[in-house]
Amino acid sequence: MAKGLLIGNGINARLGIKDLYVKCIYQRFIENVSVYSIIIQKLFGVKIKEDFIKNLQEQSNGLGIETLAGILYRYIKSSKQQSWTENDEYRLQDVIACIGITSIFYTKEGKIGSDYDKDMLPAIGQYDYIFTLNYAEFWDLDHKCIYLHGKIDLSRMPNKRSAILVSTDRMNYEGYAEAIGYIEKTNNVVEIKPNDIIFSPEGVNKNKLICVAGVFSSNNLYPANDLFLYRSKELYAELGQVDELDVFGMSPYGDADIIDKINSRNKVRIFVYKKNENIETKIWESKLTCNHEIFDSSDMC
Repeated sequence: MAKGLLIGNGINARLGIKDLYVKCIYQRFIENVSVYSIIIQKLFGVKIKEDFIKNLQEQSNGLGIETLAGILYRYIKSSKQQSWTENDEYRLQDVIACIGITSIFYTKEGKIGSDYDKDMLPAIGQYDYIFTLNYAEFWDLDHKCIYLHGKIDLSRMPNKRSAILVSTDRMNYEGYAEAIGYIEKTNNVVEIKPNDIIFSPEGVNKNKLICVAGVFSSNNLYPANDLFLYRSKELYAELGQVDELDVFGMSPYGDADIIDKINSRNKVRIFVYKKNENIETKIWESKLTCNHEIFDSSDMC
């Protein structure tokens, strides 16, 4: 029987990668919203007001990045004066993914630090497969991880101060390119293809993202220079390779699709930080229908 390990961002706290702590990503996201505001205004005619930024800052710094992205997503979508088109939806998914990825991997000084406590790394040799919901694992020197949400190869990314990631595909759209021209005066622009990465604002099902579902004809979709065809993908199919699954550092608030995949395994063990005090323990219990056990994260060896 094949055994797998599924890991989320909680592994980074265990390893002591400070730049990937939730509160650090939270602060960088808020700062980056202001930088990207010119793009948002050019694409959607929506101005990011100071009150919105202030309200974000007043939120608990324990908010995860997908929650923050969801707040921004709903603000932009509800603030646009004209009707919402499929083109708008695709562009918004793209912009928010760029903000999110920038906030995860770049500080004002450059790429995040990659030092980690090797002694805190779980005994990964006991697993046949290792799956990750993260976009990079600094310890994955043997390239054993299967990246369920796509992979960012940081070794190929430039180490620049005040870096801002933007979409190569969107550069074909005049308004987007014009906004990037303004940003280049104060920031180092790095082009990427965000559709290689599955990043979803809270409230948007990952299976509905353009990078997952692909492009379909619609009366609300219009020809544009930044409209391209994307192949559809099946999320989390790789989890079907294992019978038993350990889950570490993952929130139970994720998409129902991955919870369904977890529940389809023969045996599941969930490791929760401060199990006896953490509300996530009860949330996991309410969502798990398979043969399972829940342990404290300190029990992971």
